[in-house]
Amino acid sequence: MKYMGSKARIAKHILPIMLAECEKHGITTWVEPFIGGANMIDKVPDTFERIGYDLNDHVIHALIDVRDRPNDLFDIFSKELRDVHKKDKAKTLYSHACIATSFGSDLKGGYARGKSSDGSPRNYLAEAKRNALKQSPKIQKVDFICDSYENLSFENCLVYADPPYQGTTGYITGAFDHDKFFEWCREQAKKNVVFVSEYNAPEDFECVWQGEIKTNFSSTRKKATHNAVEKLFKVKP
Repeated sequence: MKYMGSKARIAKHILPIMLAECEKHGITTWVEPFIGGANMIDKVPDTFERIGYDLNDHVIHALIDVRDRPNDLFDIFSKELRDVHKKDKAKTLYSHACIATSFGSDLKGGYARGKSSDGSPRNYLAEAKRNALKQSPKIQKVDFICDSYENLSFENCLVYADPPYQGTTGYITGAFDHDKFFEWCREQAKKNVVFVSEYNAPEDFECVWQGEIKTNFSSTRKKATHNAVEKLFKVKP
């Protein structure tokens, strides 16, 4: 599912690094405290127990619908409907439509409009449904749970955290305390293997991969699209 900060483009680079650590330590449970569009966990072999959490209940409802009823997702969803339901509580089918028709997949943003290369109107909702039909078989055994990372603790798991990045577009759930999050990662690393995607991290977090990507995921730059250096950090136990 398309969502802010998707790791679909770099999964092929960073997933093998994390799977190698799983094999090294005999880990068979994969957890993500910030599941987003599930564009990493859907590529993790289903031999793993896979669990995805997110504090945004709209995201969790949308992913459950992608997993369980992709054929039922809306084909038509107007701006007027989105204006009502994006402010409402998460709801079956409606949450996915609200995200799919959001500019930049940001629920706080406006209604997505655009044109295809041939000049015809771009149908974001139809694109999202096609993507859902492709993704659904890959997440059949994934558990999706609405909860904050602060309430979670794991043991003998691979923990992959993709939090809101420092200096980028804030999430609908509000301000994010990065220092508190980094301390949580240190605590989890005592009983798990923990990786974090970020642009920067504290000195005791080891950068194990980096690569430049084009992104529009930022609120601190004048240009809508820019190049950024994505990094994968391993938290030292």
